[in-house]
Amino acid sequence: MTINARRTIWTPCKSVFVSAFMISLTVVSVVMYGATVFAQTLYVKPSSEVPVRTGQGTGYKIIAVLQDGVRVDVVEEDGAWVKIRTVSGREGWMLRRYLSSDLPLKKVVASLKMQKAQIEKRGAEIYQKLNDVSASYARSQKELNACIEERDKIRESFQALQEDATNVVHIKKALADTVKELEQMRKRQAAIEQENKYLKKNNAVKWFLAGGGVLIVGWIIGLMTGRSRKKKPSLL
Repeated sequence: MTINARRTIWTPCKSVFVSAFMISLTVVSVVMYGATVFAQTLYVKPSSEVPVRTGQGTGYKIIAVLQDGVRVDVVEEDGAWVKIRTVSGREGWMLRRYLSSDLPLKKVVASLKMQKAQIEKRGAEIYQKLNDVSASYARSQKELNACIEERDKIRESFQALQEDATNVVHIKKALADTVKELEQMRKRQAAIEQENKYLKKNNAVKWFLAGGGVLIVGWIIGLMTGRSRKKKPSLL
């Protein structure tokens, strides 16, 4: 048989082999997918130990014993029997009446305890935050009171400055009035001094004139007295 003939025979066989492999892979995938989709998580009801057997019936060998609350996945159901898979991956058959979709009481209690612990922890955190906020509020209130007190002091100081400024204005005005009065008094004093000088000068003139008049009168009297003496006869 030639090489070409072998290739001719191998090509159809190869195609058939590949097709069969793909079909098998598809079937396996569908089965696995169906098993995955069909799988249902259930829990063993509170009871005594529940046996897991190799087949459907009490005559089959027990391969495992499940305790109360154990979680299993249902792989297949057949009447009163179900095929289950344990958490460890072991598969077997057991009666359906021993399974329930309700969470076991132990798990519920454990979940409630966990939730309680989380709530208590959260409550403690909230309480701590509340204390921190209260302390921060107290500090802020204290700082606010200090700021208000400082503001009141500044306001009082400002009012005092305003009063001082008003007093300064009044003092400046009074000082200006005083300076003005002093200037007027100086002017009056200068006028009085000028008038005094004038009066003194007039008095000097008057005294000079009075003295001159006295001299003239004395001279006239002396002149008249001399003439009288010349007119009297001599007794000798």
